Amino acid sequence: MAVGEPAHSVGSPAANSITVARRDAEQDRGAARGYLRLHMKIRIALLLVVVLLAALAWTFVKRPLTVPKAIGPALPSPASIEGVSFSVIRGAEMKSQEGFAVRGGSLTKPFVTAVVAFIVEHPRGHLLIDAGAGRQVTEHLKTTPLLLRALASLTVKAPTLDALASRGLGPRDLRGVVLTHSHWDHVSGLEDLREVPVWITPEELAHARSDDEGGKLYRQLEAHGQFQLQELRFSGDSYGPFAASHDFFGDGSVVLVPMPGHTPGSIAVFVSLPDGKRFLVIGDTSWTREGVDWPAEKPWLARRMVDFDAAGVRDQLVLLHQLQRANPELVIVPAHDPRVHVTIATF
Repeated sequence: MAVGEPAHSVGSPAANSITVARRDAEQDRGAARGYLRLHMKIRIALLLVVVLLAALAWTFVKRPLTVPKAIGPALPSPASIEGVSFSVIRGAEMKSQEGFAVRGGSLTKPFVTAVVAFIVEHPRGHLLIDAGAGRQVTEHLKTTPLLLRALASLTVKAPTLDALASRGLGPRDLRGVVLTHSHWDHVSGLEDLREVPVWITPEELAHARSDDEGGKLYRQLEAHGQFQLQELRFSGDSYGPFAASHDFFGDGSVVLVPMPGHTPGSIAVFVSLPDGKRFLVIGDTSWTREGVDWPAEKPWLARRMVDFDAAGVRDQLVLLHQLQRANPELVIVPAHDPRVHVTIATF
């Protein structure tokens, strides 16, 4: 070999081997770097999942709302009208977990959500508070979000129309239906009561007819035939802490008050009996008695699905807690808590 001649000529087997080895080494280093990047991305993703799950879990932890030290306003003396009675029509039940109904509830403790109508029997007529379960309530459930259906199972007990018929009553025997709000489990029974006047606030009717998910069943039912709608407006007459009210029969036995939050036009209904006992039906401002007693809102997942104005609901819960504290004889009735419903006569 001549002086200065390279050890291996270009294209020789030895040179090719070196080139391949270098390329393989570079590919190995690139693969290692890619693996490290992928590993880092997986770790970051897992960390994010853990953080999100921890944040979600926190929304189920008991955290009572802050309540001012002031006890709260007293209510006027309850009206005592002979012949007035109050009872509950137990239309259906949905089984879920307590922790999905109130923040701080147990995620392992079963909770029964009642689908009901309340009925006031008055010398001037029979009045339903909410329409309860319709005969097609199982089909009506399909209008709700998939997550809600996945978290609960429905058992039909006594649709409102059938419960009325068992007492010899029909739609024409009703003075009307007052809706606390327009969600599916409060309007289901309207399908069987189309000839009955339905009292609803303008704000709630506009909400029900909007594209809000909660009004889906109402819109479907109305598309198949108009209801006998009556506009519910409040006067300037205050009732306890409520600046406006509507005295339904004009004698103080049934007094409606605005309670926006869960929906824009939600209301609550005071019912006073001849023996001095007084109830306050609060619709879905809280699903449970704990929501008022602690007080505590629904967990974040539930609020996202059903509450139009979460801050407004919190304000109402604090007000109700203060009202209960100032008026311990008042029975506050969440529309879906059967543990409270047992304090009311069964229709």
